[in-house]
Amino acid sequence: MDLQKQAQRAADIHTRYLLSGKATCIDCHKGIAHELPNMEGVDPGWKMPKELEGKKMAGNSPIDDLSRALDEIHPGAF
Repeated sequence: MDLQKQAQRAADIHTRYLLSGKATCIDCHKGIAHELPNMEGVDPGWKMPKELEGKKMAGNSPIDDLSRALDEIHPGAF
């Protein structure tokens, strides 16, 4: 996954939840099947940012955090 090739909204959400370990791909994309791209020789875009290394996750579940974030972006839509 290359965050730089994503829309800003998607990159922000992936950075906030996937890279921090608060959620996995399946938490948000369950039921959506896709074929993984050939990533041979590509530096992974999912590396943990240095500023997040060693930080503990909040007590909320990833779904709770994601729901709250989506509600901030689109109030009442979800």
